[in-house]
Amino acid sequence: MSPSDVTPSATTSHRPATTPARLRAPSPPAEPPTGSLPILASLAPVVGSVALFAITGSPVTLVFAALGPLIAVAGYIDARWTRRRRGRRARAAYDAAALELEQDIARAHAEEREELRALHPAGRLLEVIDGPDRARWRVPEARRTLVCVGRGETRSAVRVDAGADDDRWEWAARLSEAPVVVDAVEGIGIVGGKVFARAVARSILLQLARQLPPQAAQFSGEPAAPDDRTWAFLEGLPHRAVSDPADPMPGGRTAEPTLVSVVERWEAVGSAAGRSGGRPPIGGVLVALSDTVELIPTRCRHLLVLDTDGQTVLADGTGASSSVPVSPTLLAEAEAEHVVGALTAAALTTGESPTLSSLPTDVAFAQVHPVRGRRPPAGSDWRPDALRVAIGTGVEGVQLLDLGADGPHALVGGTTGSGKSELLITWITALAAQCSPQELSLLLVDCKGGASFQAVETLPHVVGMVTDLEPGAADRVVSSLRAELRHRERVLAAHGARHLLDPVLLPEHRPARLVVVVDEFQALLDASPHLHQVFADLAARGRSLGLHLILCSQRPAAVAADAILANCTLRLSLRVTSRPDSAAILGVPDAAAIPAGTPGRCIVWNGDRRLVFQSAVTTSDDILAVRERWRDAPAPRRPWLDPLPARLALSAVSAIEAGRAGGSERTGVDCPPGEGIVFGLADLPEEQAQRPAVWCPEHDGSLLVLGTGRSGRTTLLDTLEVGARDRFRVERVGQDAEQAWDTVMALSDPLRPTERTLLLVDDVESLLATAGDEHGAALRDALLGLLRDGGRRGISVVLVASRLGGVVHRFSAQLGSTLVLRLADRQDHLVAGAPASCFDPRRPAGRAHWQDSEVQIALAPPSPTSPSSAPGVHRWRPSPARATVIVTRATGAVRAMLQRSTGTERRVRLIEPAAHLFPSAPLAGVAGIESDVLEDDAAIVVLVDPETWLSGRLVVGRDLPPSTAGADLVVHSCSAADFRQVTRSRELPPLLGYASGRAWWWRAGQEAMRVDLLGS
Repeated sequence: MSPSDVTPSATTSHRPATTPARLRAPSPPAEPPTGSLPILASLAPVVGSVALFAITGSPVTLVFAALGPLIAVAGYIDARWTRRRRGRRARAAYDAAALELEQDIARAHAEEREELRALHPAGRLLEVIDGPDRARWRVPEARRTLVCVGRGETRSAVRVDAGADDDRWEWAARLSEAPVVVDAVEGIGIVGGKVFARAVARSILLQLARQLPPQAAQFSGEPAAPDDRTWAFLEGLPHRAVSDPADPMPGGRTAEPTLVSVVERWEAVGSAAGRSGGRPPIGGVLVALSDTVELIPTRCRHLLVLDTDGQTVLADGTGASSSVPVSPTLLAEAEAEHVVGALTAAALTTGESPTLSSLPTDVAFAQVHPVRGRRPPAGSDWRPDALRVAIGTGVEGVQLLDLGADGPHALVGGTTGSGKSELLITWITALAAQCSPQELSLLLVDCKGGASFQAVETLPHVVGMVTDLEPGAADRVVSSLRAELRHRERVLAAHGARHLLDPVLLPEHRPARLVVVVDEFQALLDASPHLHQVFADLAARGRSLGLHLILCSQRPAAVAADAILANCTLRLSLRVTSRPDSAAILGVPDAAAIPAGTPGRCIVWNGDRRLVFQSAVTTSDDILAVRERWRDAPAPRRPWLDPLPARLALSAVSAIEAGRAGGSERTGVDCPPGEGIVFGLADLPEEQAQRPAVWCPEHDGSLLVLGTGRSGRTTLLDTLEVGARDRFRVERVGQDAEQAWDTVMALSDPLRPTERTLLLVDDVESLLATAGDEHGAALRDALLGLLRDGGRRGISVVLVASRLGGVVHRFSAQLGSTLVLRLADRQDHLVAGAPASCFDPRRPAGRAHWQDSEVQIALAPPSPTSPSSAPGVHRWRPSPARATVIVTRATGAVRAMLQRSTGTERRVRLIEPAAHLFPSAPLAGVAGIESDVLEDDAAIVVLVDPETWLSGRLVVGRDLPPSTAGADLVVHSCSAADFRQVTRSRELPPLLGYASGRAWWWRAGQEAMRVDLLGS
């Protein structure tokens, strides 16, 4: 049958009550008036020139007669050109305005088309918006039965104000490719093949299911044959079944729901001809399908007819209006089932479903998972469904979650106040109540400071709880989990088992299932983004090895990567604040519509279907009952070691070291037994062990220690000194610059006998700064020489500095290993080579990073200070056998020191050539004599400033006694350059400290020596 056999009909346009868009059309340009030649204006000059000729008789005046016609013709041509230019400009302006108007109309049509499509989604658009959109079940009652049957040309709300004779803009009132909407209450008949008609009917029915609330509609389908399941998907809708009683209204009246019926009348199966049968009750909706118009019931006003050439028209069965060509909207059977599932889940979530009337808002843990009696220690039976536990009440009864069958991993989402933490506690308690500690171990990771899992921390199954308050805890957890996976792989390989429940693996050899619960997973990844890939790897390999992850987040859309979601097949979502968060977990945005006043309301999706349940609330009595149940059970194997202690005695570490067979299990690489120095305890979570930290100078090289003040630098040197005392000669230098100079220079002597020596240099930066420019450079070069060549001479060096920069950077190339303590700046921490994850300005003193491990420095017992091999400070005394010249810039201070010196038996003759203006007086306590008097038992001391001494004005025999020609020189309060000038030698004298009275003593042919003037 063709569309021409149907009475032409046009449908009524159902559109929102919005103000139509009004546009103004430009006025077409008017035709310019035609010009004429000015006859009078051209004759006037002719008459004037003849009059002038008559008066003057000059033939020249007749020339003016020709100007009149010439000017008239020129004016006519110019006026014509001007009119043409104005006409072109007017037409160009009109064309531009018309083009702009066409663009405005196109934009208005596009906006109107999108508005209508959003208002009447049909076909595959229903899949895009499945879930809690704003319009679902909130459509005004007057528009609930309006459905889109296809796309075609309808009337547009756009209006263009144009002239009465301007029909150019009539097309603006027509909207192409717009939803064609009809009122389903008037009945819809679909004429065509079965596949086509059923696809169109599915789209219409599900539009009605989206717009009619579940409590206000019933759906029924009448197939062509009794065994036909074409309309079976209607049974899954959350709307009333036909047999359900109606809800009573106030006053005892009953609210009749709208009955939506779909009937099939196929001529091929011998249905009764005519438009009869299958009539819905008054106010109901009828959708009839047939292959001929004659079999469509008469109640169906709107007829969708598929022509033999594939064209579809929408006709009015009453013949009141003309037909409209349409492109029908289709919906496949699988797509319809998906939309039905989304509607059902949304109804359960939002409370629209009648089945939710029995769902409680408060469920006790004892109601769903009662704990009965104490279990024996060996009561584990390793059932495959041991992880299947009850955690709440759903519409079908007790809600069970099976982390083993539906997992192996779970993803949980929920915003603040949705009951997420309570759900986790209930789940953990239920697992612990069902499985023994030999069957199940729990590792809890709380990124909210430890508040989430405090209630269940005391369960015997819990092998560790980690919080974000512990620096570097995230990396430590991951390393331990990787080590646990390797351990389980070795166990399975040793017994030839393929998975944890393989029968060849005996229960006594079988590792416990390990469930890792991470609360606020997003916060963990924000702090350590590299852990995203690590958790994806754990999720991929955990199933066969008995590792299960429960990852929880307030913003699951931000953490749900494909690598994790692919293995987190068990997904739960409590109330979330955005549709993308819900869709990231469940695939549909239903969780965003959970009411805020129902904490614990949750949607679970196990990959097969979505269910709504109310999670149980766990009390302290429930947790205590679980603890009592397994009170006699042995403690499980811990894949997680406690963090390193903040204080650690060296004796405890040495005891661990002594228990190692041959020292084979320690952090020093290739270090023979007895060669290394134990200085702390290293944390090795990747090996699930904590072992002594050993520094082996022969293999690790010299050691650079970086750390700020009070970070444990001095403690480390104390520990190294105690540990090396029996095998090394220990030289320790620090704040005493003179002792440091003497020690380093003595060790730098190439003629020094070879001896195993350990040089400990504390605060090398301050030491070099204190030494000054010349001595600092010499001390730095000596240290570089020891670092470069000291190993061949048995000398090992430990340098302590505050940061890797400046002069310390020059030493780093010669240092074999670096130990990083707490540093004040993150950049300094990274430059030192330590990972960013272990940086914490609050790290405890003695916590260090060394050889890719965290180390706690051990505290050594107090010990006597080792004697230094460096030369000491000589006490200078004046000698009568040899004169002494004291060159100083502080003559007054030296004179005072000589005057304060009492109790000496020697007599001193003090000569000051630069003080001749003052009368000489005997020194206090020392006999004085005149400059020309000599006493054999008197020590001659000449006190002079360096400028006077170097000026050349002093003459022996005149200004100085003859004995001063070969006198000893004592240079005091002068620089090294002054010393060189005074002694006329290139020798760099030893470093002088800040102690009062320090000076250089020099005698020709001997090395300079540090002295203390008169023992001051």
